[in-house]
Amino acid sequence: MAISTVTSATAKMHVPAAASAAKALNPVLISLPHGLDLGGVTTWAVRLANGLAERGREVAMLVHPRGEGQPAAVVELHRKVRRIEPSGWPSMHHIEGDLSPFLPAYRDAVRQMSDETGAPVVLMPNILGDSYGLAAALSLTDFDRVRVLGWQHTDSDYDTGLLLRFEPIISKYVAIDERAICVLGAKLPHRRGDITTVRHGVRVPYLPPERREPIEGRPVRVVYTGRIEHFQKRVLSFAYLSDELTRRGVDHEIVVVGDGPAAAEFDAMIASRPKVVRKGLAGTKEVEGWLKWGDAFVLGSRFEGLCISRIEAMAHGCVPLVTNVNSGAATGIEPGVSGLIVDAQPGDDEKAVGVALADAVRRFIGSDRNAMAIAAWNAALSQFSIDEHVEGVSKVLDEIGRSPARPWRASWPCAFSFSPNSPGCSGTVPSHGPRRMKEVLELLAGRKVAIHGAGRHTIELAGVLSESAATIVAITDDNRDRWGKPFLGWQVWEPARLAATGATDVVISSWLHSETIWGRRGVYESQGLRVHRLYE
Repeated sequence: MAISTVTSATAKMHVPAAASAAKALNPVLISLPHGLDLGGVTTWAVRLANGLAERGREVAMLVHPRGEGQPAAVVELHRKVRRIEPSGWPSMHHIEGDLSPFLPAYRDAVRQMSDETGAPVVLMPNILGDSYGLAAALSLTDFDRVRVLGWQHTDSDYDTGLLLRFEPIISKYVAIDERAICVLGAKLPHRRGDITTVRHGVRVPYLPPERREPIEGRPVRVVYTGRIEHFQKRVLSFAYLSDELTRRGVDHEIVVVGDGPAAAEFDAMIASRPKVVRKGLAGTKEVEGWLKWGDAFVLGSRFEGLCISRIEAMAHGCVPLVTNVNSGAATGIEPGVSGLIVDAQPGDDEKAVGVALADAVRRFIGSDRNAMAIAAWNAALSQFSIDEHVEGVSKVLDEIGRSPARPWRASWPCAFSFSPNSPGCSGTVPSHGPRRMKEVLELLAGRKVAIHGAGRHTIELAGVLSESAATIVAITDDNRDRWGKPFLGWQVWEPARLAATGATDVVISSWLHSETIWGRRGVYESQGLRVHRLYE
């Protein structure tokens, strides 16, 4: 059954012995709804789990299946970290509000860890709304055994939306940096005292990096390590970076280390660009070797959290050149001293980002590069220590352990996603969403309309679209991985080419991302299309 109407009447009281509860460290259960895939959240979770286990805390990780096309991360877990990975679990992306396949394993883990330690379990959901939905369900059936830590991995509309929705069960929030505390605090003014930040940590050498050899007379060495992906990472920008540096007469070598869903397209694109090579997945030592080899680390992301690969680059004196995005990507960087901020915006395409990165590389070449390398290492050492990160999280866990239980409201659905047959009942679509879509389409009756958004919001409103008074001719989306593919019977088009469909109007089908998409509407208006949004 779909876990959406669990009531507190089903809860079984668990009262730990007073003596053991006073002494025990609260155990930690980390949910990984994307599995142990190649990504920053996986790296962060594994290092945190290992660090907590080294300090004597009980830690377990609930590992879901990886997403389609997502490569596995190379990880080493501390021998005391439990890895719970039931077979037969479906992808959390396809459950449509039905949490029942996962709930027994979550409940068993919480009860076992709580019984063993005599203390409530701190559950750390991540990334997906339904990861928090499982925490909501557990807070109803085992409310005295569970406390929830909400972790803001990126300053994105989606992350903020799910943290707001599940506020009733979250004991403490950890924001990615000090600026994000202010942003989240403005949304939750009554919870400002429960919002803090604990900066991510990496292993930083205690000795400063060796001086790089002068660039004069050799190519500038540029490195990227991470997922090979379009929408967030904009990896094709590295190929365009090479084109632009070549055009400007700048000798260079670009090494990309990683794998991901855009790897085949990236490899095909760099086949005719000998200055760019991709090395595939690599272990920690090999990655460190490339960071020590490189002069500069490039990051062309549309959005980021506290990008761990960027922090690792700083730790080895590889100077970061990062895009000016609304996130923690630049946290800890003093522009012009320990790194450079690239003049690229979230709405820029990969070619524009490549040109902006080339500008940054030219500025970097003209700087005191060894001084910047030392400053980058020093910033990593002073601000991003893994020991300080684990210690900071431990303090938050202790505070949560002393806080009261926060059960979910039994009249609300626990799941963040929901069935397409019940639009307006999820964290993605508000209750008035179906009505608003119907009203806007009625106003556009007789016109040719494209729907912006090949995601959950549009899926849940598929029934409204099927009865549209307007003629829907296409779906459009910013994520190039979806371009050219079918979606609900229509083809997904690139925004810049949408006029070719004959569309006269575009309707933004999103609630969580509505304001961000509205801010990029110029790509449609420049083609003579009118843009409409459902929500102010």
